[in-house]
Amino acid sequence: MLYIIATPIGNLKDITLRALETLENIDVLLCEDTRHTGMLLKNLGIKNNPKLISFYDEVEEQKIPQIAEMLKNGSRVGLVTDAGTPVVSDPGWKLIKKCQEIGLKYTSIPGPSAVVNALVLAGLPSGRFSFLGFLPKKSGDRMKVLKEYLSVNGAKVVYESPFRIEKLVAEVKSVYGDGVKIKICREMTKNFEEVIDSEKMRSIKGEVVVVFG
Repeated sequence: MLYIIATPIGNLKDITLRALETLENIDVLLCEDTRHTGMLLKNLGIKNNPKLISFYDEVEEQKIPQIAEMLKNGSRVGLVTDAGTPVVSDPGWKLIKKCQEIGLKYTSIPGPSAVVNALVLAGLPSGRFSFLGFLPKKSGDRMKVLKEYLSVNGAKVVYESPFRIEKLVAEVKSVYGDGVKIKICREMTKNFEEVIDSEKMRSIKGEVVVVFG
């Protein structure tokens, strides 16, 4: 069976009891970075020693046949991302699709999600929202995506590098107008967690999620 396991986005105490139990009982663990995940297991106190297999966007399709065979043979396979919930702007959906196609069992072990956490912290209406993931790097392509969501009601959530925040804020204002509310959520669940209003912009470091509406 395939277990899609959410892991902490910062604070290790956010791991769920079900996730801990699952990590203690799997045979194989698919992960973006084996070194990072190895340290995570150590820091969580996991006594199990599953086989770690690198599984990221560029190799997902290549490795799916191998993983499907493991699942057919009864292996308990886990899937994690570097932080948060797998599949959401991370590899995994193609593997899930394959499981559906050939009738392999899978389940999700829910937990931390940067998208939901940022929505809660932003203080913007979030009864409806759109997740835009990582925007394209080229300015023209980014503007095209932003314009596509202009007529969609509700908050928008974007993953972005702290080095491109000022550029993103300027692009959002140019499309949505100066009245748009933009909140930058940084270092969520960690000691230096902040929610910064775009009107009080400054140099920003650390992991960020941008919410606007």
